[in-house]
Amino acid sequence: MKILVLSPYTTGQKQKPDNPLQAEDCTSPERLEARIRELCGYNAEGWYGEDRDYSMPAGEMFSGPLNTQLRQGLKQIREHDQDGETTLDLYFPWYYCRVDGEMRQVNEKDIIVPFDTAPLHELEVLEFGGSGVPERTVDLIESYDLVFSLLRQDDIQSLQRVFEVERATTLIFLLAKSHKHVVNEDLPNLHVVETGSALQKSLRTTNWALKGVVLRRLCEAACRDGFQVFEQVKQDPQQLIEIARRPESE
Repeated sequence: MKILVLSPYTTGQKQKPDNPLQAEDCTSPERLEARIRELCGYNAEGWYGEDRDYSMPAGEMFSGPLNTQLRQGLKQIREHDQDGETTLDLYFPWYYCRVDGEMRQVNEKDIIVPFDTAPLHELEVLEFGGSGVPERTVDLIESYDLVFSLLRQDDIQSLQRVFEVERATTLIFLLAKSHKHVVNEDLPNLHVVETGSALQKSLRTTNWALKGVVLRRLCEAACRDGFQVFEQVKQDPQQLIEIARRPESE
């Protein structure tokens, strides 16, 4: 089974330059390219300095609790499934920080530079026929059997055109009850699994880490009980919470 995880960016980043990429740096392609080169270690004369290079793979950049928990789960699956019959791929939705300048979702292996995440709370709705990002996101989702969205409310609203499309792929959103309104649960193959304080307390974690913990626990259950748990969740997404709450010795 091919599984996709859409994860939000987090404030916690391993690379911490004094002047990370800012929203105003994205106002022109020339300025963006110059700032990314600077954050990749090149000075105005074009000389490279390793001590000035803040670029690294996206999957390693984000040190917040959600991504830390999520990556622990992915690591266990990848070490456990030597045949590669079950694949879990991690993508982030926003692309301005990409070193290669491509306007597409960021895979965990793609190289990025650190950036100020605050502007992500003021994202515009991306329309079809514009940047091409919504179309590429739809194609990405459709290439998988099962998709988990850990995205924030702002991310989902900006990509809402993507999530309004009827699709064959099972798409599961982890959302707090107060955020469920941002997706249309009447669409086929679109499901919401509620997170919240009760789940947070039962898993003994923080609100910041909760979604990552749920996915980590699912990965642990798959390694412990068999990879058929992914098919179980695909058929009945609400089982995700039951699986996450299982005692580890069970």
